[in-house]
Amino acid sequence: MAVSMARLSTAATAAAALCYAAGSASQAFLLPAARASPTSLQTHHALAAAAAPAASAAAASASWGLAAAGLCLGAHVGLAVASRSRAARKAEGEAEVETKVASKEALKYVETPQDQRLFELVYLQYTSEYMKGPMYWDVAKGQGGLPHYAGEPMTKNGQMTSNVIGNLKTFSSNELAFLSMLFFGIGLYGNIQFLFIDPQWAKVDAGGFFNVSYIVESLLLPISFFFHISCYIQRMNGK
Repeated sequence: MAVSMARLSTAATAAAALCYAAGSASQAFLLPAARASPTSLQTHHALAAAAAPAASAAAASASWGLAAAGLCLGAHVGLAVASRSRAARKAEGEAEVETKVASKEALKYVETPQDQRLFELVYLQYTSEYMKGPMYWDVAKGQGGLPHYAGEPMTKNGQMTSNVIGNLKTFSSNELAFLSMLFFGIGLYGNIQFLFIDPQWAKVDAGGFFNVSYIVESLLLPISFFFHISCYIQRMNGK
């Protein structure tokens, strides 16, 4: 406030000096005799010398005022640009969040009537099988004489499952069909050789010995029957 008052007084002094100088000049112009007066000239020079520092001070003050105004204007422009960029970044962030939320909602699972029906069928089938044979362990069940091992039902909806064939349940129906045909052929060959082509009883009666390979091969014939049954069960279970 004091600085402003000082600047105001300096400007007023300079203005007064200038006005006085202008009045003197006009008087000298209008009254040539007065212009030649030494006293007037001395007074004019004294006033001009006194007004020079005031004028220079006023010019400096004006330059400082312009610099301050430019600085203030630049600060306001910078703040406006920063605020605008911040608002733009905030809008971009909000738009990105909205896009993510929309994509999540688009990918969100919506249960269809078909899914509901499938769940009902699976749940009904599971509970039906659970009610047929309680899922609990008992010592008597380890013997296999009582209905079904826990978690391994032998029948399902009146149809035999793969658990019936024991360890063969890991084989497919095609593999079991191949083993059945292979064992059937080898067993049939051993029986025909043992009984008809190379009769072993006559050889023993003559003091010879049985051909053990014929005996082993003949035993594969009944085994092929079990492979055949297992193949049928796997086929019925879609395996």
